Amino acid sequence: MGGKRFGSCCKGLADSMNDMPNPLFRVEENGVLFLTVGYVMTENGPGWFDQAVLFCPFCGKQLQTEDEIRARAPGPVS
Repeated sequence: MGGKRFGSCCKGLADSMNDMPNPLFRVEENGVLFLTVGYVMTENGPGWFDQAVLFCPFCGKQLQTEDEIRARAPGPVS
């Protein structure tokens, strides 16, 4: 699944990823697809809570595995 273009599984995901001006889906530089599921306003601006997407929320197709996401992670967070 690595190198796969997200949004090719169905029109719902493709449209959602291209929703302007602020799509809730985004692909990080490491190739992991994330969905913004919440935010909180802080004194420094909004803080975002993102969740890696394993399955397409529109058609149910598996998009990436936990092992693929783990392998692409930059390293342990301290």
